[in-house]
Amino acid sequence: MALNKLLVLLSVALLAGCGTSKTEKRAQLLEQPVDCMTAQADIAALQAAMPKRGERAVSAVRLVTPVGLATGAIKGENRDKTDIVSGRTAEELEAYIALIEATCAQPVS
Repeated sequence: MALNKLLVLLSVALLAGCGTSKTEKRAQLLEQPVDCMTAQADIAALQAAMPKRGERAVSAVRLVTPVGLATGAIKGENRDKTDIVSGRTAEELEAYIALIEATCAQPVS
């Protein structure tokens, strides 16, 4: 029984350590200026950066487990997790895609 609890805690701790690179990548994508020469590639990168169902589920678990909350607080990631679970991250990415499309008048393929 103690071994099972230990394995669960280790699994949650490992999951809590993942994902910062995705958050950083999203931030970089949102900070770059609109460049119509690279609009299609930028839109594709933004679409690829959208949080998937699995990432939203993992973020939700991290927000409700004591280990996930503690790790997120230490790393300063709880707000990012909340934004992913609430859909705010996806909304920001979609808004930036719309800005690129409006600025460059190129439809998404």
